[in-house]
Amino acid sequence: MHKLIEDVVLQFVPDFSREELDVIKTKFYPKSLQKNEHLVHVGEIASEVVFIKKGLMRNYVPLAKGQVTNYFAEERTFNTSATSFFTQMPSYEAIQAIEPCEMFAITHDDLQELYRTYHNWERFGRLFIEALLVEQDLRIRWYVELSAKERYAAFVKTYPHLIQRVQQYHIASFLGITPESLSRLRSRS
Repeated sequence: MHKLIEDVVLQFVPDFSREELDVIKTKFYPKSLQKNEHLVHVGEIASEVVFIKKGLMRNYVPLAKGQVTNYFAEERTFNTSATSFFTQMPSYEAIQAIEPCEMFAITHDDLQELYRTYHNWERFGRLFIEALLVEQDLRIRWYVELSAKERYAAFVKTYPHLIQRVQQYHIASFLGITPESLSRLRSRS
């Protein structure tokens, strides 16, 4: 089962040694969440990064006007409340399983130990964060440059596999539109 993590890690840094990969077996532990269960609540400190073996999660920010989904994490991806995890400060966002999830988790302290001990783990961390920043930047550009119709088209093109897995009101909040607007956009597509 740890082979899934190895495969993803090797996509970022192909020259991991066997020793560096073997620490996955000792540092990552199994974890599961039921549908609607939370990995992190607002105000808690994110103490783990999870790798999703099976299932789907969403990161969201609760606001007075409702919830805004800011990230979907699916199979073969890592997830945490990054700001909280890396600063060890209370989280401004919550993370919820929107399907039952089977995962592997690593604690903040263990990940920091991997970074200190193994150059390739530190390199993986940097490259992974760079990829997340690029994804975040592209999403910000959606909001700045695209109309609601264009954001929906970009979502369908980028995440076609999520259309059937995610509730429409979560997709609407991710796109910054109302569920009714999303319904109109979908009926015109």
